[in-house]
Amino acid sequence: MEYGIITKLLMTKGVDNVEIPESIRKKTCIEAGTVMFKKGMYEEAAKTFAKANLKQELLASGDWLSQQGRFSDAAYFYKFSQDTKRMEACAHACMNQGASQQAKILFEILGNKNMLLFLQDNFGV
Repeated sequence: MEYGIITKLLMTKGVDNVEIPESIRKKTCIEAGTVMFKKGMYEEAAKTFAKANLKQELLASGDWLSQQGRFSDAAYFYKFSQDTKRMEACAHACMNQGASQQAKILFEILGNKNMLLFLQDNFGV
């Protein structure tokens, strides 16, 4: 499969290191994020979808990973989604799977001080 030059650039340099013109941002980010997702580059895929405010892609990707039981990977997508119910469910699932760092990130976004204190007291995170 051949990818566009901007997609290749995003994959090699990372979305944080490439400025994408507004006129092509959505299309480019959908393509690049989808390719990154298929290659297992979940954190970069999530950042790429978020850069173009692609909420549907963020939720669909997070939901698919959650259904596979891969909550620590789903957390990358949910943290940008602004969907508090999904973030909270994912944070608890991450905690139960021992992915306390991902749980902490989601609880910080949610502003859940009780769960942050619980993580700190019980897991040292």
